[in-house]
Amino acid sequence: MHGLGMNRIGGCCAAVGLMATLGACALSDRAETLYHRQHRVAAALAETIVINETRDPLLADSLYGTETDLNEACAPLRRAGYLRFQDEEIDSALEWEIVNALDGCAAKTDQTETLLWRISPEITAFFLPSPSTVTTQASRLTRSPR
Repeated sequence: MHGLGMNRIGGCCAAVGLMATLGACALSDRAETLYHRQHRVAAALAETIVINETRDPLLADSLYGTETDLNEACAPLRRAGYLRFQDEEIDSALEWEIVNALDGCAAKTDQTETLLWRISPEITAFFLPSPSTVTTQASRLTRSPR
């Protein structure tokens, strides 16, 4: 039932190279954590959409909009992960896009995760840690590095 997320494992592995590009600092740790987290949220969201396409088409349509918003908010991180997965270099312009997108991506990931726990906890639990863990992660991810 929950097989979609298995296709995303390769994308998660690409984060290692992505974060090496940003350097070894608090920012790179934050970006790496967020990259993995938004990938898990995206997988849970995709599975929830698939399940609801026949059960509740209106919900599925709404979730497609949520998926678009998440993809847009996290696009620089995802693009960099793809490039690293392809063994390509990340240029400085994309590095700056990543830096500028971190807060928005974290907020959209938090929002999407909260929505998923509310509408489909059984699917969400397969992909994500418990909601109490989410609260702890969110406070770390949305705080600006010092």
